Amino acid sequence: MASQDLNHGTIKLSRGTAAHIWRPQQSPYKAIVVLQHGYAEYAERYITSHHNIINHLVSANYIVYAMDMWGHGSSPGTRGIVHIGKAIQDHQELRRLAHDQNPNLPIILFGHSLGGLVTAGSTTADPTHIKSVLLTGPALVEPLPYAARLAVGVISRVIPKWSVPGRKGALEGLTRDTSEIAKFRDDLLVHNDAISFLLAATALDAMQGIAAGMGEWTVPTMVLHGNMDSYCDWKASEKFVKGIRSEDKTFGVYEEGRHELLHDLEGDAVLERVLGWIGGHI
Repeated sequence: MASQDLNHGTIKLSRGTAAHIWRPQQSPYKAIVVLQHGYAEYAERYITSHHNIINHLVSANYIVYAMDMWGHGSSPGTRGIVHIGKAIQDHQELRRLAHDQNPNLPIILFGHSLGGLVTAGSTTADPTHIKSVLLTGPALVEPLPYAARLAVGVISRVIPKWSVPGRKGALEGLTRDTSEIAKFRDDLLVHNDAISFLLAATALDAMQGIAAGMGEWTVPTMVLHGNMDSYCDWKASEKFVKGIRSEDKTFGVYEEGRHELLHDLEGDAVLERVLGWIGGHI
């Protein structure tokens, strides 16, 4: 299905954050997938990259809801400057909207990278109406020592938009598919800036909330990660899956896999696994 053939609409959430809805051409619809993009990208990138997963989901008769985080894509704000706690609130609002508009459909959450952190934070804050959760390469950050965490918090309040030193990754860490790297580099809606102190501090706060809620996490969950991901630590994903209370949980690690698994060299197998998981949990 070509992107121009998709039944696409846009809405604004209460803070002004932009969100997208893609509906299949024909009903009955199977379920809703709430998709959350990662840092530096935007929702519509999942039409032409990430194995064109929005196209596959819509073709399989899933409605897709997806927001552009503040500072990303069509949303307002300085590029890349996002408060993760507010992004989690936006995500919850989008979930409620998706449920209210389609009260009889199950909801699956899908989050990649920083979107995985937002999705996990949204789930721990409010697990209602969630059928299952699927994360790829999630940015599940480890806590810092007290002094370092205090310093990050102070800097984030004084100069929130400053970049964290040493936190800019090489594009080659995204995927081994050079055509996808070229697409990323040429895309005017993405950027390759280091994360800000505001993002870092609020991500640590969000992870604290996630860690506190893992013992109550009973939603079926699958997490996939490449063990050569230079952006997000695969061992943190493994630790997370082991720590949640859900009896239906899966952790998949891909040897030599990079950060964006869906269009890395094993992308076909990852897509099949993702679609299989979603189909098996509705």
